[in-house]
Amino acid sequence: MNAGSTGCLRQRLVTSSPSSSAVPGIGAIAKRQFGANRLLHKRVQSHGARPAKQRCSRLVVSVTKDLPLPVILDRDFDKEGSRVYKRTVFNFGNWAAHRSTKRYGRHIYTILGSRIVRGLLQPLLVVTGIAAGVATWETLREMGYLPANAPGLSIETNAPFSLTSFALSLLLVFRTNTSYSRWAEARSIWGGVTNRSRDILRQALTFVPEDQPELVDMFTRWSMTYSKVLMCHLREDGDVEKELKGILPPEELSQLVAAQHRPNFVLGMLSEMVASSCISSPERFRMDQNITFFEDCHGKCERILKTPIPLSYTRHTSRFLVIWLGLMPFTLWKSCHWAMVPASAIICFLLLGIEEIGVQIEEPFGILPLEAMSSTIETNLREMAENNGRVRKLVQRVSKESIATNGNGRNGSGRHRHDHEFAGAVEEEI
Repeated sequence: MNAGSTGCLRQRLVTSSPSSSAVPGIGAIAKRQFGANRLLHKRVQSHGARPAKQRCSRLVVSVTKDLPLPVILDRDFDKEGSRVYKRTVFNFGNWAAHRSTKRYGRHIYTILGSRIVRGLLQPLLVVTGIAAGVATWETLREMGYLPANAPGLSIETNAPFSLTSFALSLLLVFRTNTSYSRWAEARSIWGGVTNRSRDILRQALTFVPEDQPELVDMFTRWSMTYSKVLMCHLREDGDVEKELKGILPPEELSQLVAAQHRPNFVLGMLSEMVASSCISSPERFRMDQNITFFEDCHGKCERILKTPIPLSYTRHTSRFLVIWLGLMPFTLWKSCHWAMVPASAIICFLLLGIEEIGVQIEEPFGILPLEAMSSTIETNLREMAENNGRVRKLVQRVSKESIATNGNGRNGSGRHRHDHEFAGAVEEEI
């Protein structure tokens, strides 16, 4: 989307369009959200991510076209935009810093800049405000500035909190464990995509005859395509045309973009290439297994993306936390006095932070470094294709020397010795 269309779209939001007039204040809300996130968009752009205007325009399109008004109002644009910073790929230096004992001081020093703190700022301010209000009331009451019959806000016993704290702990443990299992499964799926992308190209480079070089080239570029298409399929702001520019020729790219389910289109192309190649049944069967694995991968990813943890758990955990933390300051005055204000803020941050982390990793594809994984796949496949000629020449030279020395050859072309035995074994297994 160009800058002109972005400006027109933004103008429609902030002026008296039919949707804005039907819902008072929606233009002002959208304008305020864009203003509040201008700094974030500049920061993303400086880190080499998608340009701010393009990210902004895609966000507006998704908001205005796909989402009902309650979802628009609930959407936290700053938090959604900050998910890009969680897409971390570790190297040896990162692991060394991660294990360092200095991490304790570093993590405390950067706590005010934490995105978890910024994301939880509203509830933190509410709980801190309640604590400050209770402390102020009790102080004025003790000093005699309030009427003699003014009720005290302090709760004498903390038994209700002792009785319910274990239930809150169980809810938080369930929330974080379930969310992490979804994140770990998604990462495992993408590890499989990486391995099978290498494997299917290795098979194509090895088994497709040398007199079909165009087919080998096609295998190479479409093997690169799958991971990038799957990434865009799982991301709200995925741009297939931008990701595949320089990989697919325009004709193939236009056919792919026109498809409704693009990962399936890629697998259809790979299947047709396998069927059109002059390779034997065993190799064709193994390559088809890799394609089936890809199909399972994007099916599992769609399941994770479209099915959240049962919403009752999320809602009840949020309500439990808000009520529990909101009432907590009333029980702390007798033991902590004014120290309960910072104590309430710290306890609120610690407990809400656990729940917030669980919510953030519940949908893992926005925080997993899928761009880095796709780039790794592309780099590896290009290198495999470039090295294939040299590898084949080296092996053929040694093979010819071995044949000349031993006088032993292979049946047929030397690549397909056991077609009939393999086909019989497959039929038997079926």
